[in-house]
Amino acid sequence: MEIGYVNKRPLIKPNIFSSELLIDTDNIKLTFDNSKNIFSLNKANVSSKTFNLRFKDSFGFLPPDISKFNSSENSIALWARKNSYIVLSNMTMNELTSAFEMLGSVTDQTGGWLLFKIDGKGSLSLFEKLLSINLDNFSDGSCVRTSINKINCFVLCKKKFQAYDIICPISFSESMKSRLTELIKLT
Repeated sequence: MEIGYVNKRPLIKPNIFSSELLIDTDNIKLTFDNSKNIFSLNKANVSSKTFNLRFKDSFGFLPPDISKFNSSENSIALWARKNSYIVLSNMTMNELTSAFEMLGSVTDQTGGWLLFKIDGKGSLSLFEKLLSINLDNFSDGSCVRTSINKINCFVLCKKKFQAYDIICPISFSESMKSRLTELIKLT
């Protein structure tokens, strides 16, 4: 690895922070949202108590459990795998690396992932077509890593049968957008 590469932001910023309403009907609303920085945060070989306290100080909530997410007004964090979290936040890379210095590693994922928000009573019908999980058990605060239209992504249940977020790789955003808009027109 090149010396000095770690923790250096690229000169080219691949992301234009924005939020765009794509569809707004009586039953469902689809919004493309890339208004927050996205990071992966991995706990170092330190005590969980110390890491958890720093996590709570930084985001206002504890690290989420397996298949869960926690959120505040400024941040969302979801469990990705053991001791590893995906964080969407208004915090900057420098703020996050400062906060977790010696407690964990931070990788900037901004520009690599984006968020689709789905709201409305038509959400249930849409997700019945998209997900092969029991939606009755997929409750508020739950998240699942799954594949939609052959795209690996995370789906977060913000409000059961009403509000969901999909986090997908930016390289597949047009395909995801097409699939979602196509299915929404059918619901």
